Amino acid sequence: MSARPLVAVVVGTDHHPFDRLVGWAARLHAEGRYRFHVQHGSTPLPEGLPGSRMLDSTELVSLLDCADAVVTHAGPGSIMDARDRGHVPVVVPRDPRLGEHVDDHQLRFARFLGARGVVTTAHDIDQLAARLHLAALAGHSVPARRRDSPTLARFEAMIEELVRK
Repeated sequence: MSARPLVAVVVGTDHHPFDRLVGWAARLHAEGRYRFHVQHGSTPLPEGLPGSRMLDSTELVSLLDCADAVVTHAGPGSIMDARDRGHVPVVVPRDPRLGEHVDDHQLRFARFLGARGVVTTAHDIDQLAARLHLAALAGHSVPARRRDSPTLARFEAMIEELVRK
């Protein structure tokens, strides 16, 4: 691990801005403890914060493989991508009360996965900073998974269970 751990932030492809998470990344980046690369989607990227609007699958895998920690919204695809590359992602769910999504499904999904240890969650910048510190120390804390793994099947079953509720 370098002197300053690399944090990959993935906000996904939803058209709603996610200024809260991107702003937190900008503040933590400015403090100098971490290096960031933010996939920012429709959210404007603050000056000085490294990032890309979108990443193709090869670029995303490369970023996740290099990252010491991963922060993502509560999108199943982004979470699974991080887990597939050996990370327990820090999840900041989009909040519809802040105009970040259309409903509260990300809040419920993050709570569901967090209770099962699949992800850790952060709901403010202080929680994010604390989770990043632990995630960066742990590095890749789960082995990278093959797409046909039993863990992936279990994760998919948990998603199906959540959707039925």
